Amino acid sequence: MISKTIKSISEGWIDYRKECEDVNTKGHKIKKVSKKHPMYSLIRDEWTNGVSKHVDLKKYKAESKLGDGLLSAAPWLAVMDKTITESATEGYYIVYLFSRSAKKLYLCMGIGATQFQDIYGTTNKCIEKLELATKDFNLMFKKYNTSGQNSEIDLLEDNLDFEPALTGTARNLNSCYEKGTFFRKEYDISNLNDEVLIKDLNEYINIYSNIVDDPRSENIDFIAETTLDEDQSILKNKKTISIDYIAPSYEPRQKKNKKTSSKQTSTVHYAKKKRRTQESKKIGKEGEQLVYKYEYEKLKKIDKENLAKKIIMHCEINEYPGWDITSYDKNENLIYIEVKSTKGNTINQLDITRNEWEAAKKEKDNYFIYLVNNALNEKRKVFEIIQNPSKLVEEKKIDISTAVFELKL
Repeated sequence: MISKTIKSISEGWIDYRKECEDVNTKGHKIKKVSKKHPMYSLIRDEWTNGVSKHVDLKKYKAESKLGDGLLSAAPWLAVMDKTITESATEGYYIVYLFSRSAKKLYLCMGIGATQFQDIYGTTNKCIEKLELATKDFNLMFKKYNTSGQNSEIDLLEDNLDFEPALTGTARNLNSCYEKGTFFRKEYDISNLNDEVLIKDLNEYINIYSNIVDDPRSENIDFIAETTLDEDQSILKNKKTISIDYIAPSYEPRQKKNKKTSSKQTSTVHYAKKKRRTQESKKIGKEGEQLVYKYEYEKLKKIDKENLAKKIIMHCEINEYPGWDITSYDKNENLIYIEVKSTKGNTINQLDITRNEWEAAKKEKDNYFIYLVNNALNEKRKVFEIIQNPSKLVEEKKIDISTAVFELKL
Protein backbone atom coordinates (compact mmCIF):
# COMPACT_ATOMS: atom_id res chain seq x y z
CA MET A 1 0.00 0.00 0.00
CA ILE A 2 1.35 3.42 -1.01
CA SER A 3 -0.22 5.15 1.98
CA LYS A 4 1.39 2.73 4.41
CA THR A 5 4.80 3.27 2.81
CA ILE A 6 4.46 7.05 2.96
CA LYS A 7 3.44 6.94 6.63
CA SER A 8 6.43 4.72 7.44
CA ILE A 9 8.80 7.13 5.68
CA SER A 10 7.29 10.08 7.52
CA GLU A 11 7.51 8.38 10.92
CA GLY A 12 11.07 7.10 10.52
CA TRP A 13 12.81 9.84 8.54
CA ILE A 14 14.23 11.90 11.42
CA ASP A 15 15.59 8.82 13.19
CA TYR A 16 17.08 7.63 9.90
CA ARG A 17 18.87 10.95 9.50
CA LYS A 18 20.52 10.39 12.89
CA GLU A 19 21.62 6.93 11.73
CA CYS A 20 23.30 8.54 8.72
CA GLU A 21 25.46 10.93 10.73
CA ASP A 22 29.15 10.67 9.85
CA VAL A 23 32.36 12.71 9.60
CA ASN A 24 34.26 13.39 6.37
CA THR A 25 38.04 13.33 5.89
CA LYS A 26 38.28 16.96 7.00
CA GLY A 27 36.45 16.26 10.23
CA HIS A 28 33.23 17.99 9.18
CA LYS A 29 29.90 16.48 10.19
CA ILE A 30 27.96 15.03 7.26
CA LYS A 31 25.09 12.65 6.63
CA LYS A 32 25.88 9.68 4.39
CA VAL A 33 23.15 7.55 2.86
CA SER A 34 22.89 4.26 4.74
CA LYS A 35 21.84 1.69 2.13
CA LYS A 36 21.67 -1.13 4.67
CA HIS A 37 19.02 0.62 6.74
CA PRO A 38 15.38 -0.42 5.99
CA MET A 39 14.52 3.21 5.20
CA TYR A 40 16.66 3.09 2.07
CA SER A 41 14.71 0.24 0.43
CA LEU A 42 11.46 1.69 1.75
CA ILE A 43 12.07 4.88 -0.25
CA ARG A 44 13.98 3.58 -3.27
CA ASP A 45 12.07 0.34 -3.79
CA GLU A 46 8.72 0.10 -2.01
CA TRP A 47 7.61 3.68 -2.66
CA THR A 48 8.69 3.58 -6.31
CA ASN A 49 7.17 0.16 -6.91
CA GLY A 50 3.91 1.19 -5.27
CA VAL A 51 3.52 4.22 -7.50
CA SER A 52 4.78 2.38 -10.61
CA LYS A 53 1.84 -0.03 -10.44
CA HIS A 54 -0.46 2.86 -11.30
CA VAL A 55 1.45 4.42 -14.23
CA ASP A 56 2.15 3.25 -17.76
CA LEU A 57 5.85 2.38 -17.56
CA LYS A 58 6.13 2.32 -21.34
CA LYS A 59 5.43 6.05 -21.30
CA TYR A 60 6.49 7.15 -17.82
CA LYS A 61 9.41 6.60 -15.50
CA ALA A 62 8.93 6.64 -11.72
CA GLU A 63 11.98 7.33 -9.59
CA SER A 64 12.47 8.14 -5.92
CA LYS A 65 15.59 9.56 -4.31
CA LEU A 66 17.01 10.36 -0.89
CA GLY A 67 20.50 11.24 -2.06
CA ASP A 68 23.30 9.15 -3.51
CA GLY A 69 26.44 9.53 -1.41
CA LEU A 70 25.25 12.31 0.86
CA LEU A 71 21.76 12.27 2.31
CA SER A 72 19.35 14.80 0.85
CA ALA A 73 17.32 17.15 3.02
CA ALA A 74 14.20 15.11 2.29
CA PRO A 75 13.10 12.25 0.01
CA TRP A 76 11.09 12.78 -3.17
CA LEU A 77 9.54 10.79 -5.99
CA ALA A 78 9.07 11.92 -9.59
CA VAL A 79 6.90 10.55 -12.39
CA MET A 80 8.40 11.62 -15.72
CA ASP A 81 7.12 11.44 -19.28
CA LYS A 82 10.10 9.85 -21.05
CA THR A 83 9.67 12.07 -24.12
CA ILE A 84 10.26 15.10 -21.90
CA THR A 85 12.87 13.89 -19.40
CA GLU A 86 14.19 10.82 -17.64
CA SER A 87 15.97 12.87 -14.99
CA ALA A 88 14.50 15.16 -12.36
CA THR A 89 17.35 17.59 -13.02
CA GLU A 90 15.65 18.92 -16.16
CA GLY A 91 12.34 19.23 -17.92
CA TYR A 92 9.06 19.11 -15.99
CA TYR A 93 7.24 16.28 -14.27
CA ILE A 94 4.91 15.12 -11.49
CA VAL A 95 6.65 15.09 -8.12
CA TYR A 96 5.92 14.07 -4.52
CA LEU A 97 7.95 16.22 -2.14
CA PHE A 98 8.44 15.60 1.56
CA SER A 99 9.31 18.53 3.80
CA ARG A 100 12.59 18.51 5.71
CA SER A 101 11.03 16.74 8.69
CA ALA A 102 8.99 14.47 6.38
CA LYS A 103 5.90 15.47 8.36
CA LYS A 104 4.46 17.19 5.29
CA LEU A 105 3.92 15.73 1.84
CA TYR A 106 3.01 17.56 -1.36
CA LEU A 107 1.94 16.35 -4.78
CA CYS A 108 2.88 18.89 -7.46
CA MET A 109 3.88 19.61 -10.98
CA GLY A 110 7.57 20.44 -10.80
CA ILE A 111 10.33 21.92 -12.93
CA GLY A 112 13.89 20.51 -12.71
CA ALA A 113 16.10 22.82 -10.65
CA THR A 114 19.52 21.66 -11.84
CA GLN A 115 18.96 23.02 -15.36
CA PHE A 116 18.73 26.50 -13.81
CA GLN A 117 21.69 25.95 -11.49
CA ASP A 118 23.81 24.96 -14.50
CA ILE A 119 23.27 28.47 -15.86
CA TYR A 120 22.94 30.69 -12.79
CA GLY A 121 24.76 28.67 -10.13
CA THR A 122 23.45 28.25 -6.59
CA THR A 123 22.44 31.90 -6.40
CA ASN A 124 19.36 33.97 -5.66
CA LYS A 125 19.23 34.71 -9.41
CA CYS A 126 18.74 30.99 -9.99
CA ILE A 127 15.76 30.91 -7.60
CA GLU A 128 14.28 34.08 -9.14
CA LYS A 129 14.51 32.74 -12.70
CA LEU A 130 13.04 29.38 -11.72
CA GLU A 131 10.18 31.09 -9.91
CA LEU A 132 9.43 33.24 -12.96
CA ALA A 133 9.42 30.19 -15.25
CA THR A 134 7.10 28.38 -12.85
CA LYS A 135 4.65 31.29 -12.73
CA ASP A 136 4.57 31.31 -16.52
CA PHE A 137 3.83 27.56 -16.49
CA ASN A 138 1.06 28.06 -13.96
CA LEU A 139 -0.62 30.77 -16.00
CA MET A 140 -0.18 29.01 -19.33
CA PHE A 141 -1.68 25.69 -18.23
CA LYS A 142 -3.98 26.61 -15.34
CA LYS A 143 -7.04 25.45 -17.30
CA TYR A 144 -5.87 21.86 -16.81
CA ASN A 145 -5.87 22.27 -13.03
CA THR A 146 -9.59 21.56 -12.87
CA SER A 147 -9.64 20.93 -9.11
CA GLY A 148 -7.83 24.21 -8.44
CA GLN A 149 -4.96 22.69 -6.43
CA ASN A 150 -2.59 25.41 -5.27
CA SER A 151 -1.57 24.75 -1.66
CA GLU A 152 1.16 26.73 0.06
CA ILE A 153 4.40 24.79 0.32
CA ASP A 154 7.02 24.73 3.08
CA LEU A 155 9.92 22.35 2.49
CA LEU A 156 12.54 24.27 4.48
CA GLU A 157 10.61 24.32 7.77
CA ASP A 158 12.82 26.99 9.32
CA ASN A 159 10.53 27.07 12.35
CA LEU A 160 11.59 23.53 13.36
CA ASP A 161 14.69 22.88 15.44
CA PHE A 162 15.16 19.10 15.18
CA GLU A 163 18.22 20.02 13.10
CA PRO A 164 19.89 23.34 12.21
CA ALA A 165 18.16 25.18 9.38
CA LEU A 166 19.44 24.45 5.89
CA THR A 167 22.18 26.72 4.56
CA GLY A 168 24.34 27.06 1.45
CA THR A 169 23.86 24.71 -1.50
CA ALA A 170 21.31 22.53 0.30
CA ARG A 171 19.16 25.56 1.09
CA ASN A 172 19.40 26.84 -2.48
CA LEU A 173 18.36 23.48 -3.91
CA ASN A 174 15.38 23.07 -1.57
CA SER A 175 14.34 26.67 -2.18
CA CYS A 176 14.39 25.79 -5.88
CA TYR A 177 12.20 22.78 -5.14
CA GLU A 178 9.71 25.11 -3.47
CA LYS A 179 9.74 27.80 -6.16
CA GLY A 180 9.76 25.29 -9.00
CA THR A 181 6.38 23.72 -8.18
CA PHE A 182 2.81 24.53 -9.17
CA PHE A 183 -0.64 22.89 -8.93
CA ARG A 184 0.38 21.83 -5.41
CA LYS A 185 -1.68 19.61 -3.10
CA GLU A 186 -0.70 19.07 0.54
CA TYR A 187 -1.65 15.80 2.23
CA ASP A 188 -2.57 15.10 5.81
CA ILE A 189 -0.23 12.13 6.22
CA SER A 190 -2.07 10.84 9.29
CA ASN A 191 -5.26 10.42 7.23
CA LEU A 192 -3.80 9.09 4.00
CA ASN A 193 -5.46 6.28 2.09
CA ASP A 194 -4.64 4.59 -1.19
CA GLU A 195 -7.94 5.44 -2.84
CA VAL A 196 -7.26 9.19 -2.59
CA LEU A 197 -3.59 8.84 -3.55
CA ILE A 198 -4.36 6.83 -6.69
CA LYS A 199 -7.20 9.16 -7.68
CA ASP A 200 -4.91 12.18 -7.32
CA LEU A 201 -2.08 10.50 -9.19
CA ASN A 202 -4.38 9.74 -12.11
CA GLU A 203 -5.58 13.34 -12.08
CA TYR A 204 -2.02 14.66 -12.19
CA ILE A 205 -1.06 12.24 -14.95
CA ASN A 206 -3.99 13.62 -16.92
CA ILE A 207 -2.79 17.18 -16.24
CA TYR A 208 0.75 16.23 -17.25
CA SER A 209 -0.46 14.58 -20.45
CA ASN A 210 -2.52 17.64 -21.35
CA ILE A 211 0.48 19.93 -20.87
CA VAL A 212 2.73 17.71 -22.98
CA ASP A 213 0.11 17.56 -25.76
CA ASP A 214 -0.62 21.30 -25.65
CA PRO A 215 0.94 23.02 -28.72
CA ARG A 216 2.26 25.79 -26.44
CA SER A 217 4.48 23.26 -24.65
CA GLU A 218 6.27 22.13 -27.81
CA ASN A 219 9.45 24.00 -26.96
CA ILE A 220 9.39 24.33 -23.18
CA ASP A 221 11.47 21.28 -22.34
CA PHE A 222 14.34 23.76 -22.75
CA ILE A 223 12.87 25.86 -19.96
CA ALA A 224 16.03 27.25 -18.42
CA GLU A 225 17.43 28.48 -21.73
CA THR A 226 14.26 30.47 -22.39
CA THR A 227 14.91 32.57 -19.27
CA LEU A 228 18.12 34.00 -20.72
CA ASP A 229 17.92 37.60 -21.90
CA GLU A 230 20.08 38.85 -24.73
CA ASP A 231 21.41 41.71 -22.61
CA GLN A 232 22.36 39.52 -19.66
CA SER A 233 25.99 39.86 -18.61
CA ILE A 234 26.21 36.08 -18.34
CA LEU A 235 26.22 35.95 -22.15
CA LYS A 236 27.86 39.26 -22.97
CA ASN A 237 30.68 39.53 -20.47
CA LYS A 238 33.31 37.50 -22.29
CA LYS A 239 36.12 39.05 -20.23
CA THR A 240 35.29 36.78 -17.32
CA ILE A 241 35.89 33.63 -19.41
CA SER A 242 39.39 32.24 -18.97
CA ILE A 243 40.99 30.51 -21.95
CA ASP A 244 44.46 30.30 -20.49
CA TYR A 245 44.69 26.51 -20.58
CA ILE A 246 45.39 23.63 -22.94
CA ALA A 247 42.31 21.51 -23.51
CA PRO A 248 43.02 17.80 -22.98
CA SER A 249 42.71 15.19 -25.71
CA TYR A 250 39.86 12.73 -25.66
CA GLU A 251 39.96 9.84 -23.22
CA PRO A 252 37.55 6.96 -23.99
CA ARG A 253 34.57 6.88 -21.64
CA GLN A 254 33.80 3.84 -19.55
CA LYS A 255 31.31 1.76 -21.50
CA LYS A 256 27.77 1.79 -20.10
CA ASN A 257 25.22 -0.97 -20.20
CA LYS A 258 24.05 -1.02 -23.82
CA LYS A 259 20.44 -1.70 -22.90
CA THR A 260 20.25 1.39 -20.68
CA SER A 261 22.01 3.57 -23.23
CA SER A 262 19.69 2.47 -26.03
CA LYS A 263 16.61 3.20 -23.95
CA GLN A 264 17.67 6.76 -23.23
CA THR A 265 18.67 7.47 -26.82
CA SER A 266 15.33 6.32 -28.19
CA THR A 267 13.21 8.43 -25.87
CA VAL A 268 14.23 11.71 -24.28
CA HIS A 269 17.35 12.40 -26.36
CA TYR A 270 15.66 12.41 -29.74
CA ALA A 271 12.40 13.83 -28.48
CA LYS A 272 14.34 16.83 -27.22
CA LYS A 273 16.30 17.05 -30.45
CA LYS A 274 13.05 17.24 -32.37
CA ARG A 275 11.84 20.16 -30.25
CA ARG A 276 15.12 22.11 -30.27
CA THR A 277 14.31 25.82 -30.14
CA GLN A 278 16.00 29.08 -30.97
CA GLU A 279 16.72 29.56 -27.26
CA SER A 280 18.52 26.23 -27.00
CA LYS A 281 20.74 27.23 -29.92
CA LYS A 282 22.33 29.74 -27.57
CA ILE A 283 24.23 26.80 -26.14
CA GLY A 284 25.78 26.06 -29.54
CA LYS A 285 26.43 29.72 -30.27
CA GLU A 286 28.22 30.29 -26.98
CA GLY A 287 30.33 27.16 -27.53
CA GLU A 288 31.38 28.24 -31.02
CA GLN A 289 32.32 31.73 -29.84
CA LEU A 290 34.44 30.26 -27.07
CA VAL A 291 36.24 27.90 -29.45
CA TYR A 292 36.92 30.77 -31.84
CA LYS A 293 38.50 32.75 -29.02
CA TYR A 294 40.41 29.67 -27.82
CA GLU A 295 41.86 29.08 -31.29
CA TYR A 296 42.71 32.75 -31.77
CA GLU A 297 44.65 32.89 -28.50
CA LYS A 298 46.33 29.53 -29.24
CA LEU A 299 47.79 30.88 -32.48
CA LYS A 300 48.60 34.26 -30.99
CA LYS A 301 50.69 32.63 -28.24
CA ILE A 302 52.92 30.95 -30.84
CA ASP A 303 53.38 34.17 -32.82
CA LYS A 304 50.96 33.24 -35.58
CA GLU A 305 48.44 36.04 -35.19
CA ASN A 306 48.46 36.41 -38.98
CA LEU A 307 46.82 32.96 -39.13
CA ALA A 308 44.54 33.71 -36.18
CA LYS A 309 43.04 36.52 -38.23
CA LYS A 310 42.17 33.98 -40.94
CA ILE A 311 40.08 31.72 -38.68
CA ILE A 312 36.63 31.23 -40.16
CA MET A 313 33.36 30.84 -38.24
CA HIS A 314 31.28 29.31 -40.99
CA CYS A 315 27.86 30.04 -39.46
CA GLU A 316 28.57 33.76 -39.80
CA ILE A 317 28.84 33.44 -43.57
CA ASN A 318 26.05 30.84 -43.87
CA GLU A 319 28.37 28.01 -44.84
CA TYR A 320 27.86 24.42 -43.63
CA PRO A 321 30.87 22.39 -44.82
CA GLY A 322 30.52 19.72 -42.13
CA TRP A 323 32.28 21.64 -39.37
CA ASP A 324 31.83 24.96 -37.55
CA ILE A 325 35.29 26.54 -37.56
CA THR A 326 38.31 26.41 -39.84
CA SER A 327 41.56 27.14 -38.03
CA TYR A 328 45.25 26.19 -38.11
CA ASP A 329 47.59 23.99 -36.11
CA LYS A 330 51.09 24.92 -34.96
CA ASN A 331 52.53 23.74 -38.29
CA GLU A 332 50.19 26.05 -40.19
CA ASN A 333 48.08 23.18 -41.49
CA LEU A 334 44.36 23.75 -41.87
CA ILE A 335 42.20 22.05 -39.21
CA TYR A 336 38.44 21.63 -39.23
CA ILE A 337 36.59 21.96 -35.96
CA GLU A 338 33.07 20.80 -35.13
CA VAL A 339 31.88 22.25 -31.79
CA LYS A 340 29.56 20.32 -29.48
CA SER A 341 28.37 22.16 -26.39
CA THR A 342 26.40 21.49 -23.24
CA LYS A 343 25.09 23.66 -20.45
CA GLY A 344 26.15 20.89 -18.04
CA ASN A 345 29.55 19.55 -17.02
CA THR A 346 30.20 16.81 -19.55
CA ILE A 347 29.10 15.17 -22.78
CA ASN A 348 28.86 11.40 -23.03
CA GLN A 349 26.72 11.26 -26.16
CA LEU A 350 26.41 13.62 -29.09
CA ASP A 351 24.62 13.94 -32.41
CA ILE A 352 26.59 14.11 -35.63
CA THR A 353 24.94 14.82 -38.98
CA ARG A 354 25.62 12.91 -42.18
CA ASN A 355 27.40 16.00 -43.53
CA GLU A 356 29.63 16.22 -40.44
CA TRP A 357 30.40 12.51 -40.49
CA GLU A 358 31.33 12.51 -44.17
CA ALA A 359 33.64 15.46 -43.51
CA ALA A 360 35.20 13.66 -40.53
CA LYS A 361 35.93 10.58 -42.65
CA LYS A 362 37.39 12.69 -45.45
CA GLU A 363 39.58 15.03 -43.37
CA LYS A 364 40.77 12.33 -40.91
CA ASP A 365 43.53 13.71 -38.63
CA ASN A 366 42.66 17.27 -39.59
CA TYR A 367 39.12 16.91 -38.26
CA PHE A 368 38.43 17.70 -34.60
CA ILE A 369 35.44 17.77 -32.30
CA TYR A 370 35.81 20.33 -29.51
CA LEU A 371 33.62 19.66 -26.47
CA VAL A 372 32.51 22.70 -24.47
CA ASN A 373 30.83 22.52 -21.06
CA ASN A 374 28.96 25.07 -18.92
CA ALA A 375 28.19 26.90 -22.16
CA LEU A 376 25.69 29.28 -20.57
CA ASN A 377 27.71 30.47 -17.59
CA GLU A 378 31.06 32.01 -16.79
CA LYS A 379 32.68 28.60 -16.24
CA ARG A 380 32.42 27.65 -19.92
CA LYS A 381 35.46 25.78 -21.13
CA VAL A 382 36.80 23.55 -23.90
CA PHE A 383 37.07 20.47 -21.71
CA GLU A 384 38.06 17.87 -24.30
CA ILE A 385 39.23 17.60 -27.91
CA ILE A 386 38.53 14.59 -30.11
CA GLN A 387 40.87 14.22 -33.09
CA ASN A 388 39.91 12.03 -36.07
CA PRO A 389 36.67 10.57 -34.64
CA SER A 390 36.25 8.26 -37.64
CA LYS A 391 39.52 6.51 -36.75
CA LEU A 392 38.39 6.14 -33.13
CA VAL A 393 35.20 4.51 -34.39
CA GLU A 394 37.23 2.13 -36.58
CA GLU A 395 39.36 1.24 -33.55
CA LYS A 396 36.14 0.71 -31.54
CA LYS A 397 37.18 3.33 -28.99
CA ILE A 398 33.96 5.23 -29.76
CA ASP A 399 30.60 3.64 -30.58
CA ILE A 400 28.47 5.02 -33.37
CA SER A 401 24.87 4.03 -34.04
CA THR A 402 21.87 5.09 -36.09
CA ALA A 403 19.20 5.69 -33.52
CA VAL A 404 16.63 7.18 -35.88
CA PHE A 405 15.84 6.54 -39.52
CA GLU A 406 14.36 9.01 -41.95
CA LEU A 407 11.79 7.75 -44.44
CA LYS A 408 11.55 9.92 -47.54
CA LEU A 409 8.19 9.41 -49.24
